[in-house]
Amino acid sequence: MKAEEIMTKEVKTTQVPGNVEKIFNVFKEGKHTGLPVLKKGTNKVVGVITRSDLLRNPNEDQIAMIMTRNPTTIRKDTEINEIASLINNKEIRRLPVVEENDELAGIVSVADLVDVISNKGIKRGISKFMNGSCTSTWTKTPVPVVAEVMRLSMSDAVPVLDDDCKVTGIVSDTDLVKSFKIEDELERSDIGSASDEDDWTWDGVRDTLKFYYGVSKFKLPNVAVEEIMTENVVSAFIGSTVEDVAQKMNRNQIEQIPILDEENRLVGLIRDRDLIKALI
Repeated sequence: MKAEEIMTKEVKTTQVPGNVEKIFNVFKEGKHTGLPVLKKGTNKVVGVITRSDLLRNPNEDQIAMIMTRNPTTIRKDTEINEIASLINNKEIRRLPVVEENDELAGIVSVADLVDVISNKGIKRGISKFMNGSCTSTWTKTPVPVVAEVMRLSMSDAVPVLDDDCKVTGIVSDTDLVKSFKIEDELERSDIGSASDEDDWTWDGVRDTLKFYYGVSKFKLPNVAVEEIMTENVVSAFIGSTVEDVAQKMNRNQIEQIPILDEENRLVGLIRDRDLIKALI
């Protein structure tokens, strides 16, 4: 199979120059996890911006400042095993498909590969592919702390445990973005007006103009994570096959599944990106 057989042709995009607030609501809806960035007035791909970029840079309002520049791209005839290898090795979730001169033709995402896996009849066990060193959190942990835990552990999602150490929910970066609130603040700027101003000029200090300007910042609510987590978690048994888990992800349109043992204890987390290793 090749990229043109599985790619999405109608692609949601954004452009530079542009403001982050314009795409904030796109990510907040949860339908998209990243967008190709086009040069304004063209169909040329110059970057990719993701919800993770937004989480890491909540105070930056320009798309160009937080997007990934010169992203990895593929052609329509790129084979599926090469696509899986690129996504796995570069730890990304999507690959823009481009024509000559980097003109956007479509996009292939991890979800597209999971769809392929769900129909391939791969009966291998998931234990080889899942992440056993799974980071988790407690239901009462404040959301900003959970976000920091996810940042430090480089996790897209973490299972949430109750007082009995059972999985009662899961929180992903999509949940974090959905919980963001836009707050308007005033910031002060000092500008020296002396014509001969330098670091040691008293005129510059004396003639400094002080003015205030409004800025919008994204902030996480200081509430327990149980208030924003996804409940009714879809989980899988440690003895499940790659095909079983891929079908669950595909059917429920989710990106990760907690893995439980015979006593329903958390033993790991498998992500859609882990599953595509079965194609390599």
